[in-house]
Amino acid sequence: MRSAPVIISGVISFLLASLTGAEAGVAARGGGILHIPSAADLARAGCPSSCGDVAIQYPFGIGPGCFRQGFQLTCDNAATPPRLFLGSSTTEVNGLAPQYNSIQVPALHFNVTMKPGMDTYSSMSWEAPIKGVLAKGMYSSLYVVGCGIGVYLFGHDTSDPIGSCMSFCLDDKDVMEAYTNGNNGAIGMGFCSIYLQRDVHAFGFRLSRLNGGVSTLVGQSQGLSDSIKVFLTDGYDFNMSDINSSQIDERNIIKASFRMAITDQPSCQSAQKNMSSYACNGHSDCQDESPAGYSCSCSDYAENNNPYLMDGCQVSYVETSSHASI
Repeated sequence: MRSAPVIISGVISFLLASLTGAEAGVAARGGGILHIPSAADLARAGCPSSCGDVAIQYPFGIGPGCFRQGFQLTCDNAATPPRLFLGSSTTEVNGLAPQYNSIQVPALHFNVTMKPGMDTYSSMSWEAPIKGVLAKGMYSSLYVVGCGIGVYLFGHDTSDPIGSCMSFCLDDKDVMEAYTNGNNGAIGMGFCSIYLQRDVHAFGFRLSRLNGGVSTLVGQSQGLSDSIKVFLTDGYDFNMSDINSSQIDERNIIKASFRMAITDQPSCQSAQKNMSSYACNGHSDCQDESPAGYSCSCSDYAENNNPYLMDGCQVSYVETSSHASI
């Protein structure tokens, strides 16, 4: 029985040595960590808890030791108020909700000018600035505001179609305005949208002028802008003024939603084979994400719960999960 403390001490020393080695390896990759910290660990490390009005919640963070590898944020303190961004990109963050694996961002805009006589506009594309961030399927749509336009949306390449839509306008601008505003917007008239049916890390789209039988109403004679407005968001209330303007009135747009996933392993099963880098705490569930990776969740989605922190699932937990012993 006297040998038990020695054995326990040896196990603890081995775990600490392994953890130290893992942290040292991660430090060379931008200061991200691959173990599960506690809220107290982050506080001791002096990790910023907010940027302006946005609360920063792990696995996101600013500074070495404050974020899980791949989830670094940047705070622009020179702005008033300060603004939070994904990585070193220009993609702003309006809110983080790790209990839902959700990120709120402003709508993503792609302003396109289609000159008179141009039949097709070359493709444009977008890729998430952080590997573990995806545009949220079942919530977001790609909206296009303009006249006589065909839109084709793809996933990571042109062999991965997501959907298409067409937007046309009536010859009589006054009649069209009365019809669309009176009916709260009719999809396909003045604007159209393509619903994201799944989470995507990247997408591309192609715009084409529609030929034959569809009015384009482009030019100063109709009093319409030749700018085609393309944006990804969770919702949009169409207004004729958005066609006439060079940009969308932000009051008509709802924010966009991103989803987060841990992508250093392709699945829960694979991640659980290496517990030193497994992201889910001992009282959380693991879910496989498509196309690859996994996410964690507490049994209760309370505001203060965070499945990525050691002590992040605060509510009473009935140990029926297959990961209860982790």
